[in-house]
Amino acid sequence: MSRRFVMPKRTIDIHNHLQPGDDGTKLVRLMDEANVERSVILGTPWWPNEHVLAAVRKFSDRLVGGVYADPREKKKAADCIRRYHAEGFRIVKLFPNLGYYPDDEAVRPFFEKVAELGMAVLSHCGYLTTKETEVASYYSHPGRFEKLVRTFRDTIFILAHMGGIAGFLEAVLLSDRMPNLYVDCTPGQGLWVLNRAGAMGRGIPPEKLVWGADSYNLADLLRVYRAALVKQTYGPHLGKIFHDNAQGILEKIGAIPGK
Repeated sequence: MSRRFVMPKRTIDIHNHLQPGDDGTKLVRLMDEANVERSVILGTPWWPNEHVLAAVRKFSDRLVGGVYADPREKKKAADCIRRYHAEGFRIVKLFPNLGYYPDDEAVRPFFEKVAELGMAVLSHCGYLTTKETEVASYYSHPGRFEKLVRTFRDTIFILAHMGGIAGFLEAVLLSDRMPNLYVDCTPGQGLWVLNRAGAMGRGIPPEKLVWGADSYNLADLLRVYRAALVKQTYGPHLGKIFHDNAQGILEKIGAIPGK
């Protein structure tokens, strides 16, 4: 029965990062092999924004840049996102796991700047694999974004990895009720939820779900995700999840030209 659900001809990868030593050339080659139209590549604390910028400049028709910032750095963080906004970046990547709650009043001015610039927020949620010790998943639970999503209603928020295993139900609640909140199903926690959460794994509205590889294993992951999404009754919505929802987000924030 699942064979009748056809993948879109082109897909959009909403969540990825450059691998060490790649200036984007390898990623774009793999995108071609997997029929991925665009990939959003995001800076991280361990992979500089400058490297992302260089790759985006080289492959401006295929790669979309996202700037990493730490809201606790206040003016430095605001200056950082302002600078990369001027370079065409329209997405801010966050890692609250490193020790802050996104709804802490101390970092509210950062999100005010994000809203002022018309940028979107894509945040890690759930467990973060790192050798650092002062890191915890509870900082990044989706519920910690509720006040921000309610306050900055013109700002698009994307919660990564299905909101994390522990926070998944909060992601369901918010995505079902908040028009400016989306969820990406990137591995491994996103795939874990789709495969192991039973009927709850289909709780994200299909209009709010986007796909990302978070790795260079594009072709294999597209096959794996198609099977997982069809099993969770998302089969009729593959076009939305693998392309249209992301296309709409990127057009709305001005990351790519509108059609």
